Amino acid sequence: MKKTHSMHPVPKGRTLRLLSLALMGALAGQAAAADKIYTVNADFALGILDGVNYTVVANQLQLNAVGTTFPVAWIANAGEDTVSKFDTNLNKEVARYRTWFGPAGQPGYFNHLNNAYSGPAPSRTSVDIHGNAYVLNRHFSQGTSSGGTIVKILAEGFVDRNGNGVMDTSVDLNDDGIISGAEILPMGDTNGNGIIDDNEIQDERIAWVKRVPDGIGAPLISTGRLGRAMCIGTDGNLWVGIFNDRTYYKVRSSDGVTIAGPVSTTPTANQPNAGSWTPYGCLIDANGTLWSASLGSVLGRIDNTASDTGPYIVSSYSNCSNYGIGLGNGKVYLGSGNRVFDPSSGATSCGALAGMSGVGTSGIVVDGGGNIIGGQTTVRKVAPDGTTILWTQPLQSGGSSSVGIQVDANNDVLQIGFTSAGRIQKYRGTDGAPLGTFPVGNMPYTYSDATGLAARTVTSPTGTWTVTLDGGTAGTDWSKVLWNDLTPNGTAVVVSARAADTEAGLPAQPYVPVANGADPMVAGRFIQVQARLNGNAAGDSPILYDLTVQGPAQGTCDVDRDGDIDKADLSLISRSRNQTAQPGDPRDADGDGRITPNDVKVCTPQCTRPNCALQ
Repeated sequence: MKKTHSMHPVPKGRTLRLLSLALMGALAGQAAAADKIYTVNADFALGILDGVNYTVVANQLQLNAVGTTFPVAWIANAGEDTVSKFDTNLNKEVARYRTWFGPAGQPGYFNHLNNAYSGPAPSRTSVDIHGNAYVLNRHFSQGTSSGGTIVKILAEGFVDRNGNGVMDTSVDLNDDGIISGAEILPMGDTNGNGIIDDNEIQDERIAWVKRVPDGIGAPLISTGRLGRAMCIGTDGNLWVGIFNDRTYYKVRSSDGVTIAGPVSTTPTANQPNAGSWTPYGCLIDANGTLWSASLGSVLGRIDNTASDTGPYIVSSYSNCSNYGIGLGNGKVYLGSGNRVFDPSSGATSCGALAGMSGVGTSGIVVDGGGNIIGGQTTVRKVAPDGTTILWTQPLQSGGSSSVGIQVDANNDVLQIGFTSAGRIQKYRGTDGAPLGTFPVGNMPYTYSDATGLAARTVTSPTGTWTVTLDGGTAGTDWSKVLWNDLTPNGTAVVVSARAADTEAGLPAQPYVPVANGADPMVAGRFIQVQARLNGNAAGDSPILYDLTVQGPAQGTCDVDRDGDIDKADLSLISRSRNQTAQPGDPRDADGDGRITPNDVKVCTPQCTRPNCALQ
């Protein structure tokens, strides 16, 4: 494992953090108003904790033992070619985005209301560790698309396509919890080519739309090439399965470009082989292994997905009747047939999922604590050993079948009601108590990782701490972000920042990655810094001991930051002799990482008055 202290070697153990405090403490009371050190519980409490804590071990940040996810569920509305952004804290739809041309009257619109198996018909949604959502249109034969179409929707920032400096996007204008009419932006096939071109996208939260594999021109090349599986990999890129072709493709998440494939689902020589399979939903574990449902009795597997070039080792396992798929506890859980597969056992087939006998489980998911939740007309939650934790009934009669079970940021359970009057039925995660029924779009069909729980707790265990600091003046040029951390092998602390002159303006700005001790290259009265803690497959957490944000650079030698260089500054440098310097430390005039008499020699000629007189 490694430890970092800005850019220089440091002593081991807790001395790491204490050294930083001692160094910064020498300047306490004299730092610029915009500077801030976050290092004790009270400091970390000033930020937003998401999947991290400072309570298991005080005065430092580490990942929670029980994983969580974003307070948002992305519900694909298969009957109307949209996706709903549902706030799971407010229990209301807050935005809706088109995944194909519409509404009626727009060129390219395909009317199949109330029919989830015609037209583009989105059904799979995946959420990455940054909260960005990806929606996959299946594309039943309609004379246009070949393969699935992916739509990426940004969680932060926007694409200013019309150059007006304003984020034009879907919003609940009347605050009624239902997105309709003018609250969802239109999209038309203005050039009639049957493809969503970038200049046809009006909602500026939509980053891109690409067909899989990309670069295929209209018209339709072959029928039945349905996009029916999509999952996020350990490198943040996507794997998309084409059903009839029995192939997977790897897609770059930044721009939608296909970077690998087709990868056939026919098993590689000498691998477990229960036959090839039709991709029907997938998830990727922390080792980069893709696990695929098949809408049959075969569980599929592809290894080495983090590579862009392969080789990709393909396997398959029998006795694995499936529909939905979930990962957790080191196992693969399959809906419909209520089956479970343990990769560590060396088995070549699935076994029975304890505790789920007699329950229809088209949708299945594993919560942050490792409990398995499955359901279709009812919902059952069992512990890893099969002990029943809760059993609930649908909140309303009629059309109660669901195609999708999700777990939200509060560990509550969402049952996606597969009806023309689309709805989410919600149950309290602790005891199954009904929490309400909430509207979304037509024929919601979502059993994939619609909240990002699998991505954040299994594929890439992660959590964030986000803090906002007021620089006091517009256009503050933030000069430095630095931190101390402990990163066991395979873990990381990743820091990014953004700035705006108003707090309300921050969400429209993208985060910019920041190197430790470097200039964040952002300006604005308010800076928002996000520290992301990434765990490893073994369950180890990195530790963030402290983080420092510095305002406008004051230059070297002006140690007390009073705008001049005089005897007071030289005295502070002299009293710090033989200490280690952080990058940008005004006492380290020669930049060698140590405070030495040479720093006094370098600063003396820079005094702003004769004989370095005090001012």
